[in-house]
Amino acid sequence: MNYISLYRKYRSQNFDDLVGQKHIIQTLKNAITGNRISHAYLFTGPRGTGKTSTARIFAKALNCKEGPTASPCLKCDQCKKIRDGNAVDVIEIDAASNRGIDEIRDLREKVRYAPIEGKYKVYIIDEVHMLTPEAFNALLKTLEEPPSHVIFILATTEPQKVPITIASRCQRLDFERIKLSEVKEQLLKIAKAEGFTIDEKALDAVARSGEGSMRDSISLLDQLVSFAGNSITFDDVVTLLGSADEDMLFDLSDALHNGADAKALDLLRKGIDEGRSAPQVAKDLINHFRNLMFAKVGAVDSLELTKEYQQRLLAQANGMDIESIKDILRALSRAELDMRWHPHARLVLEVALLEVMQSRGTTEVKAEAKKEAVNMVRPAPAAAIPAKAPEVHHVDADSRIVHIKSKWDEILAKVKKQSPYGFVSLHEGEPVEINGKGRLVIGFKKGYAFHKERLDEERNKAAVESAIKEVIGEDIGIEGAIMDGKIVKPQVSIDLVREVFEGG
Repeated sequence: MNYISLYRKYRSQNFDDLVGQKHIIQTLKNAITGNRISHAYLFTGPRGTGKTSTARIFAKALNCKEGPTASPCLKCDQCKKIRDGNAVDVIEIDAASNRGIDEIRDLREKVRYAPIEGKYKVYIIDEVHMLTPEAFNALLKTLEEPPSHVIFILATTEPQKVPITIASRCQRLDFERIKLSEVKEQLLKIAKAEGFTIDEKALDAVARSGEGSMRDSISLLDQLVSFAGNSITFDDVVTLLGSADEDMLFDLSDALHNGADAKALDLLRKGIDEGRSAPQVAKDLINHFRNLMFAKVGAVDSLELTKEYQQRLLAQANGMDIESIKDILRALSRAELDMRWHPHARLVLEVALLEVMQSRGTTEVKAEAKKEAVNMVRPAPAAAIPAKAPEVHHVDADSRIVHIKSKWDEILAKVKKQSPYGFVSLHEGEPVEINGKGRLVIGFKKGYAFHKERLDEERNKAAVESAIKEVIGEDIGIEGAIMDGKIVKPQVSIDLVREVFEGG
């Protein structure tokens, strides 16, 4: 007999089997018992939260021999056929592969005919947002005036893509991500029924990796059984997922906060050598610092973590300040975004970690530089102004570039809101100097000409100049330049790291 995957084997068969979604279960049960069944429903929510399963259960409830009933018998021919996908009156359509007008026209022709075996014809259209505009228009007329024997259930993960003319003719039910405790409870039931064991830490990791999707969590459990056999440990989960384990995350977080460059890079190297992917480590680190942020502001109880893990988070958070946590989160989030398009994801993460630690180690220096910049741009007494104009110009240019560098992160944030593409390119450059034309020179490394050219585009250049004016209150034009090594840029140690890694 062919093997049946766990998520199919343990798919919910009646309303009482559904995990979570109590508000939806109650709504549908009341609609059936109160004879208030709508002609069309729109099921929305993340993947793996029970939309299709609920649609099939609703079809059983309507067509069961005892029905319409809120508790289908699961034994009659109609219940069995719907369970096995053989019911002629329950038609499931995948809109991702049947998205054209011809398929919807065919549906419009067939809805006129009465059900053959059951009481209702139920059309379940999955990923309905994938239909073409023409197909939606063809469906609209049928939704406006459907035959009394037809029920439509439209399911989607992206409700914003469903035209309002369609959505307004449906009763909308929003499925939520399933709670961690409910996922763990269901996984434990499956493990006991299948005769294998899984330790508590591994169970928590599997449930958490599904991110509220029951199907994803069960699929991972299925994969773990194939990988580890009948006894699953936390190490098995870490090995299979390639994710950062708990100790590594805490040690790496300490290194980042304390500016321990060598230790942080060594921990990252060990993690990757053990099979973890750089994007997964970045994702895990972001989640960890998010947890630290919650712990720091006293909201750790809302994280659905074990008490032991919560205590460990609180202990680490006590040694950090909230601004540091937020700064590290921003830096890691930028790195995760860059990793999606950069060919060397590991390099991006390594540079990001070094930049985080450098910023942590030079906080006092930056504060002093900022203070000095403010003093330099403050008008001096008339008697203190040097007699030679060239020297005044030199001091003024230096003070302006120092002031701009002290505000660079703020300028980047402003650009990001106005021009994402401009932000990506600007992020790869550095403010170098105010040239003789009074323009700010943005320096780029050799090999980064693409970013210079994109920054030179009028729209992106305007966004940067607007951000500079908004932050420092001064109109300054910009121009890009490829650095050839003759000009020593700030944060040169980071550039040397980039050259070493890209060269190797």
